[in-house]
Amino acid sequence: MLFALTDFLIVIGAGFGLWRLWPFRKDGRVRMIRLGLIALALAALVGTLRFAAGLEDALAPWHSLTSDFAGSAGLFLIALGAALALLKKPLPPVGTRYLRIGVPVFIAFLLVFPGLDTVAALLPPVALLMGLATGGALLTRKDWVPGLMWLGAFGGIGLVSLGLGASRETAALGLADWHVYHGVLALCAALMGEATRRLYGHTKTRVRS
Repeated sequence: MLFALTDFLIVIGAGFGLWRLWPFRKDGRVRMIRLGLIALALAALVGTLRFAAGLEDALAPWHSLTSDFAGSAGLFLIALGAALALLKKPLPPVGTRYLRIGVPVFIAFLLVFPGLDTVAALLPPVALLMGLATGGALLTRKDWVPGLMWLGAFGGIGLVSLGLGASRETAALGLADWHVYHGVLALCAALMGEATRRLYGHTKTRVRS
């Protein structure tokens, strides 16, 4: 049951981020980030049901697939939405719409087509680097709070991914790596939502649709 609870922490963290972004939901860049958070929440919800209902074997393939999609498409959409804040002139609505739809469709194709899942596995590190670079760029623009939040969110995911992973067999700090990893991911999802709210909440130019 503890495995279900720590998965559900991610649902709560992503839900908090989505709630914080509700007032800006019509902004195309924010929609991109919201889709990424939804992908994280969906994977965590499948994991919660898997362990809470005792369906570890039955839902294992679906949990693995949704987790891979969240790690690739979800994180990439979030990092891309954050990076678009650095543009002096926002993309036209059609541009954000095509990215918002095209990125997850393309990554889903990579995950289900035999032999291309290794290409999709390269995207999480790219997303992490993009998120860290965006955070650093925001600090140079003196957007201190969102910049630090982005660095904390993507840096936290990077640290636990490289240092721990999500194994149920190995332990750190007296807990299975799974619990530590998911707890940090939940906090980072909440930080991503709050960072976006603070960033785009002060942006005068909005991108619709």
